[in-house]
Amino acid sequence: VKANTSEWENIALEAARTIPGRENGGNCDIKNLSKGSKIYLPVFVEGANFSTGDMHFSQGDGEVSFCGAIEMSGFLELKCEIIRNGMREYLTPMGPTPLHVNPIFEIGPVEPRFSEWLVFEGISVDESGKQHYLDATVAYKRAVLNAIDYLSRFGYSKEQIYLLLSCCPCEGRISGIVDSPNACATLAIPTAIFDQDIRPKSSKVPVGPRVVKKPDVLKCTYDGNLPTTKNPGGGM
Repeated sequence: VKANTSEWENIALEAARTIPGRENGGNCDIKNLSKGSKIYLPVFVEGANFSTGDMHFSQGDGEVSFCGAIEMSGFLELKCEIIRNGMREYLTPMGPTPLHVNPIFEIGPVEPRFSEWLVFEGISVDESGKQHYLDATVAYKRAVLNAIDYLSRFGYSKEQIYLLLSCCPCEGRISGIVDSPNACATLAIPTAIFDQDIRPKSSKVPVGPRVVKKPDVLKCTYDGNLPTTKNPGGGM
């Protein structure tokens, strides 16, 4: 289809964008929808096709920087089975039409396992002090911002932490959605992914690794013949 034609304009107005998750699945980017999972997708049209993509090597709940997961190429082995009349039997539309249903999935047996976490809380009061009534999105944003600010005290830049929270296996939760007027969200970060102890202590915050900016960082070579960038604070 050629650009700036009437057909192009019709497609631009009516076509479904692939960025958001939808009733039929779509770009869900769910951390635990991984190897060994089983997903039950509603089918809305006869002869519908099935496709997959956007594989992630690692991702945190929310993928908070939008494209911050570690993307990867790979092969996906699938087994598909059709449950006849499954939508009518199992899914009640939460809206005025049969389209108002959503997928269901079972978590697979393979996922990162951690036993120690540092959890950051956020409530639905934004950075200007404005209170948003039971707004879980604002609460989760606050939890993320609190985590970024806290971890930046250990020598990381805020940009580094922002990207880290998109690709590390952190876990986001809606921890309180009924205690009006504030929704409460939490972000749990596994402590084992750091090379230093990030827990609060009675002593002064330790000097952690410092951001090193050198011109060789963005270069690449196939023979490995590049100088090593050493972090002067890494052993502290």
